[in-house]
Amino acid sequence: MKLFTFITAILITITSCNCQKATTDKSDLVALNENSSKMNQESKVPTMIYEANSRGYFIKLKVENKKIYVSSDREANDFKTVNEISDKDWEEISKLALAVDLNTVKGLKWPTEKRFYDGAAHANITFVNNGVEYPANGFDGGFPPKEIEQLVNKIVELGTK
Repeated sequence: MKLFTFITAILITITSCNCQKATTDKSDLVALNENSSKMNQESKVPTMIYEANSRGYFIKLKVENKKIYVSSDREANDFKTVNEISDKDWEEISKLALAVDLNTVKGLKWPTEKRFYDGAAHANITFVNNGVEYPANGFDGGFPPKEIEQLVNKIVELGTK
């Protein structure tokens, strides 16, 4: 009788441990899937390079993987400043960037022509996705095409803080 009770107790203990382990494994899988989908979305967001310049002004911004790289030196080959982008701002940038049709970026029309007479800096944004560059057609600094206006303004806002 003691042997039967002992074996039953061991079986119950082993079974209980397996149930907890299975539950933990399932919760780990859920967390892993959530992290994987966030990382997958981040990798789908194209790298964006914004540049604006005039005779006395230059800024180059690069947005990539929740970071914004800033350079105000025309001669520099690298970026002098790197800032983290908050989760809220990154979510907004991701949403706006993923809404852009990269194949039509080249044909976007600029709303003004102030850069032709030094009324505004000449600006451009290039999207890089899977090694392929999608440059815009150029536009006046501060007056981007309406299709990418919110995205460009957000990038410039974060880069000039």
